[in-house]
Amino acid sequence: MKKIIAAGLSIVALFSYEMAVAKKEKIDITKTYVANIYSKNQVMVATRLMGFVKQMPVEEGDIVKKGDMLFEVDPSDINSMLNQARGAVLQAKSGVLMAEMAYADALKDYHRFKALYEKGAVSKRDFEKITLMKNIRKKQVDMAKGMLKQAQAALERVKAQFKYAKVLSPIDGVVTMKMKKVAEMALPGYPVVILSDLNSLRAKSFVKESDIDYFKLDMPVSIYVPAIKKNIKAKVSSIIPSADPATHSFVVKYTFSDKKGLIPGMYAKATVVVGKKEAVLVPFAALTTREGIVGVFVVKDGIVRFVPVKEIMQKGDFIAVEGLKGGERVILYPPANLIDGQKL
Repeated sequence: MKKIIAAGLSIVALFSYEMAVAKKEKIDITKTYVANIYSKNQVMVATRLMGFVKQMPVEEGDIVKKGDMLFEVDPSDINSMLNQARGAVLQAKSGVLMAEMAYADALKDYHRFKALYEKGAVSKRDFEKITLMKNIRKKQVDMAKGMLKQAQAALERVKAQFKYAKVLSPIDGVVTMKMKKVAEMALPGYPVVILSDLNSLRAKSFVKESDIDYFKLDMPVSIYVPAIKKNIKAKVSSIIPSADPATHSFVVKYTFSDKKGLIPGMYAKATVVVGKKEAVLVPFAALTTREGIVGVFVVKDGIVRFVPVKEIMQKGDFIAVEGLKGGERVILYPPANLIDGQKL
């Protein structure tokens, strides 16, 4: 009776553990490099006006659409320029009026002297003087009209400055840097806001010179972005053929089509395949530790043996390990009370 009970317990113990077979196969050897997301196209947005920043509704990190207002420059100085330009136009109009009146008088004198000259009542010299004066007055009218056109053009330019007071985003992008704050002076040609184009996002890594031979143009790369828990399929787009003399590293750049959720400056990891090797794979659930040593429990001839292993890399739900030959039966989810040498 006791023998029957013992045999029954042995059978229960044997079938109470889930097992798997360690398999031997060729796996990809990969290396992972730190990468960061960046924008190929950065736009430095400046103002055409000189003035104090009146308002700036955007913050660094904000995503903006083309046409959104980035900042506004106080147009108070333009109002002063506008008044000056309007005054110049009025003065130029007055100049034209006076020149035309003077020309009208000169023209009357010319016709009167011409009639007298034809009758011999005035000398040729006097008639030539009147003719010269008429021509001078005509030139003065032309000059006055030219000055009026210049003054009117200057007025239109000043009026056009008002539309530059509010500076709009020229692209869809993200605000990566603010160079000025509200109430600070903005100068023409000096950037106030820096935008990064979200449609031209790339990634890049700094690779040490001993690893640069692993990289080839158009080779596939897997990029993982922890912030959004996203894997992206990419490829090597360029390898800058000049190492940094201080760090002896090369810049490798990657392109990809899936840009959803990405923002310039995000931390990423770029993983590339650098070779293949034969390894033994066991399910991740087979790994356990005993006294700080990582290993698996192998079943052979009804006896459990704890075999220390060294983890090489993870491949899906499996772990490539050293320490096994392949073909061993390993216990999955081994309980804490399972010990080396235990019989099943």
